Amino acid sequence: MNKTKIILDTDPGNDDLLAIIMALKSDLIDMRGLTIVGGNASLENTTNNALSLLTYMGRMEVPVYVGDASALNESSTSPEEFDEFKSHRIEIHGETGLHVSLPKPSIRPREMHAVDFIINEAESNKGELILVPIGPLTNIAMAIKKEPNLKNWLKGIHLMGGAVNVLGNVTEYAEFNIYCDPVAADEVMGSGIGIKLCGLDITRETSVKREETDWLGGNSPAEKIIRQLLDTVFRKLPDRDYFSLHDPITVLSVLYPELIDWEMYDVSVVCTGSEFGKTIGTLNIDGTVEVGVNIDQELAKQKISQILST
Repeated sequence: MNKTKIILDTDPGNDDLLAIIMALKSDLIDMRGLTIVGGNASLENTTNNALSLLTYMGRMEVPVYVGDASALNESSTSPEEFDEFKSHRIEIHGETGLHVSLPKPSIRPREMHAVDFIINEAESNKGELILVPIGPLTNIAMAIKKEPNLKNWLKGIHLMGGAVNVLGNVTEYAEFNIYCDPVAADEVMGSGIGIKLCGLDITRETSVKREETDWLGGNSPAEKIIRQLLDTVFRKLPDRDYFSLHDPITVLSVLYPELIDWEMYDVSVVCTGSEFGKTIGTLNIDGTVEVGVNIDQELAKQKISQILST
């Protein structure tokens, strides 16, 4: 069986946790490594969360490479706006990025920088490697800038980010991952690399509802920690009746892209002004960004639960 080689670039993060576990458990994925970016929490916390999750899952052989913290808008927004952004981040993901406790890591990150690992893996696996960024795009933009041949070496990029035809979730205009580093996002979107964009257009409504207590019924370590996560989220956020599967949908798009309706766009990102972080999409049959515009939600949730239950 030919497995799909991926690097998961991540900022763990509650929904990142589900996505990472999916990638670890799928028989169709060859996880080359995790590269870490800041976003849902500080770079220190997102790194620790990744190491702790691998320890919990007994997958200590998976290498972890630390990248950059992402812009987080400190240089692009006012102190008041940045404080509001941090409050939003903490409300959704908690102080450390996760609403569950994981064991102390028994492994350490590798010495190589995440950007160099991405470049090395792409060169060693030309035409076979898919990058799967599910956080801010800082590391990916840096890698493209450092090694322009990535455009020719990568099989593609499947990324979670943006809101092309719907409203944002941090501001009216901006989705969280893009808002964290819109300059990097704009550079990646315009890189010419083939991209499948899993934005809020398809990820926000694909969710586990509060009443779906039987979504995961087994007792594998993965299912136990995810049930604990969902229980905690719904308890801590009593006004929230759903948990969106943003990042898991992006991993699912690697495995089953046929579950999603795609349309070809040119995509750019607004980097200044009142619409800061907005993804602008223009339909173009010759574009390089395939935007997910519709998804079979129930089948997607079923596929995700099947992977998690193995």
